[in-house]
Amino acid sequence: MIKSALLATLAAALPVLAQAEVLTLSEPMAGGTLREGTVDMSVYTLPKGETASEVVAFYTERVGAEPLRLAMQLEDGDSTTFGLPGISGVSYRFERTAGVVTVTSAPTKTELALN
Repeated sequence: MIKSALLATLAAALPVLAQAEVLTLSEPMAGGTLREGTVDMSVYTLPKGETASEVVAFYTERVGAEPLRLAMQLEDGDSTTFGLPGISGVSYRFERTAGVVTVTSAPTKTELALN
């Protein structure tokens, strides 16, 4: 009994690994949704010229908030990672490889530096 209580206590004390959510868009005009923390993001792709994809995303931090739009053009091999204005604790990575667009959301750790 003491052994199982000790194991339960140790398991609760282990750090929890942050999980990333991944959305893979393998065809033009494909779309999907990511949810990370309090942010919902809907993403779709459009063909752009012969070699690129336009990636369009609408995101909102909470229910009832006005969705905000972002758009970018990605060629094969392009990638970018960024946070959203006014929203802390999450970053997004957009990349295009062999015509497939992958969007990854991941929680970020915010640290306070004091002098």
